[in-house]
Amino acid sequence: MAFRGRDAELTQLRREFEAKRASLMVIYGRRRIGKSELIREATRALPHVFYQATRVTSALNLEAFKGEIARSLGADDVLGSIGDWFGVLAWLARKAETQPGLVVVLDEFPYLVEDNPALPSIVQKLWDSKAPELGRLKLVLCGSMIAHMEDLLAERNPLYGRKTLSLDLGPLPLRDAARFFPAYSADDIFMAYGIFGGVPHYLRLCDPDSTLADNVVRLMLSNTGALVDEPTVLLQSELRDIHRYASILAAIAGGCTKYGEIIGRTGDTDSKRISPYLDRLQRMRLIRSVRSMDAAANSRDRRYFVADPLVAFWHRFVRPNLSSVAQGFGEAVWQHQIAPKLTEFMGVTFEEMCRDHVRRHIQERLGVPARDIGQVWGADYDIDIAGQLLDGSMLFGECKWAQTEINEGVLDTMLARSAATTYGQGEQRRHFALYARSGFRAGLRERAVEDGSVLLYSLADMLGT
Repeated sequence: MAFRGRDAELTQLRREFEAKRASLMVIYGRRRIGKSELIREATRALPHVFYQATRVTSALNLEAFKGEIARSLGADDVLGSIGDWFGVLAWLARKAETQPGLVVVLDEFPYLVEDNPALPSIVQKLWDSKAPELGRLKLVLCGSMIAHMEDLLAERNPLYGRKTLSLDLGPLPLRDAARFFPAYSADDIFMAYGIFGGVPHYLRLCDPDSTLADNVVRLMLSNTGALVDEPTVLLQSELRDIHRYASILAAIAGGCTKYGEIIGRTGDTDSKRISPYLDRLQRMRLIRSVRSMDAAANSRDRRYFVADPLVAFWHRFVRPNLSSVAQGFGEAVWQHQIAPKLTEFMGVTFEEMCRDHVRRHIQERLGVPARDIGQVWGADYDIDIAGQLLDGSMLFGECKWAQTEINEGVLDTMLARSAATTYGQGEQRRHFALYARSGFRAGLRERAVEDGSVLLYSLADMLGT
């Protein structure tokens, strides 16, 4: 399947590969996010060695790495006689002198460090020797264990201050993900994104010629489905005891967004014990913690959401129905348990899609990019979108995944709420964005024409079509 999206990231990597100097790059992101595919695409026309580490001893990984070097660059008796990591990396630095700009990728770098904790110091020693400069060696350290990869960049780590590029790879944005479903309606594209998210691996598993329902049944509501146990696999890949983590994800996916609600749902009597689990899930990019934009920086009033749509969908609909799935009733689960509740599920997911649209595309209408976008809530109201643009002006927004056109009352309610919050007080320049699945009534459209501060966005507008 052809590589899709990641235009900005590809440009960054290619620019770094073309730089007339040595490069030390750190690329990370959660599993399935497409790190390896991105690197392979960027190195397609370049001399390179790509080695994916496994969880074996350092000696076995080193021998396998040497084998991959020989396959990519040709056998060499000197290389075969080297028995340590520094020696092999130094050999590659010398090899780069005859192949300037040689790219060397160590994928799943944390696996190497698990059995050889000195490896970051070995890379530091190589880099400080200046040997990579002679052939402009390009060394890429890549990994899915996000906490470990972030620690590589921390001040206490041997590699601190030496990287030339760090790339935290996130999910594909909506417009890129839409390219996986060229024949889908706008409605179905949004629901597919709301279920599978922007993880390239999940999107590639979908059949663009099948309906959304068929794809969900085949991949998640079948004993042989490739994603039927994906959230469990994600946890098991990095964690030992996954039960509390899974319980927390289930609670948040079930609507427990506040700290106390999560504790109550999981049944943990010691509230302090849950904090490290929440922190770890955030570092794994599986949940996100949000505070109201008008709250103080040290406010404890936070809300938690499942950051990965597929994990949220699985805990909401698949996990409670696994017994029926095991008996082969996947289609009935979709018909009776999912389809009637999908509009409700999409409500929260659609809000985050709209916030992301503001972050990425608001300049298309206003000529000014966003600076900080989130949400605001009070005792008796919520504002779906609240933030500031780079010119200092404020933006407030409302999102409706309803099957009816929205009217002027929605705008008036948003205006009242934006006036009630302390966020943005004193700034007279304000924009008001309304996002609607089913469009807008004539009166609201006329009002938007007359008032330039009111922005209306349909699904097609969000897709850029």
